[in-house]
Amino acid sequence: MTDLTAERPWPDDGSPWPSATTRPVVLLGWPARHSRSPQLHNAAFAAEGLDLVYLALPVPPAALDDVVASLGQVEAVGANVTVPHKQTVVASCDRLTPEAELIGAVNTLVWDGDGLLGDNTDATGLRDALAADLTPPPAAGERYVLLGTGGAARAAAVAVGRLAGEVVVVGRRFDAAAELADLAERAGASGASTCHLDDQRAVAGAVAVSRTVINATPLGMHGELLPLPVGQLGPGQVAYDLVYDPPVTPFLRDAAAAGALAVGGLGMLVHQAAASFERWTGRLAPLARMQAVAAGDR
Repeated sequence: MTDLTAERPWPDDGSPWPSATTRPVVLLGWPARHSRSPQLHNAAFAAEGLDLVYLALPVPPAALDDVVASLGQVEAVGANVTVPHKQTVVASCDRLTPEAELIGAVNTLVWDGDGLLGDNTDATGLRDALAADLTPPPAAGERYVLLGTGGAARAAAVAVGRLAGEVVVVGRRFDAAAELADLAERAGASGASTCHLDDQRAVAGAVAVSRTVINATPLGMHGELLPLPVGQLGPGQVAYDLVYDPPVTPFLRDAAAAGALAVGGLGMLVHQAAASFERWTGRLAPLARMQAVAAGDR
């Protein structure tokens, strides 16, 4: 573990920051400038008095390997990895945590004495966010509908599995949906099945008997509608969107209008960030401070 016990470098005690001793933690994505992660992590570093700075680095796919290697050379402490690099960066890691191996993707990198470790905090973040955001908290055997078969959906499948839920994976590719259903069961799901997106009767039936519908696609970031019978959701049900910007997507808007609880992805962002912080620093994350910053409290 990196030694992060430096004196507080932040301006609140008059010390210059950043300084020649400040070490970087970065976000690798394409694009990356839209992310809220720098605000969350820099606030957390300040709260803990750590001589670290978090930066967003837009990295085109062709440059990923070179950038990761360069970060190791300049004593970066760690990194987050976002789309489209979460699966590609696996090849750059010297070793993976069991969680990253299970999900098949990496969102957290740590440079230490044994090289580059790849981890994934997305499933942990979503599990913790669901437990915090839903009242009552998720119980074993609850039913979920999961829309999507990409990297975010893989983490969501593991999160639902860890909650011992029963999930229907909805997608356009049967093989990808079946793989995620199997992944959910390996993570502990009480049951997992698939449904083709074009089979609207079957999709509607799955939505009708589920407590929580999770959108694990990028649809909604630019005002897109989900190809789901969202209007069928009602009181006692939950629309959970992993998209956090905008805070209210058409999916959440329509679900709320139908009487369902509508929850955006900001909670997952904060909880996965807290887990990454703990991986880099060996300290408990200042979760309350990170939540306040995410909510717009500077």
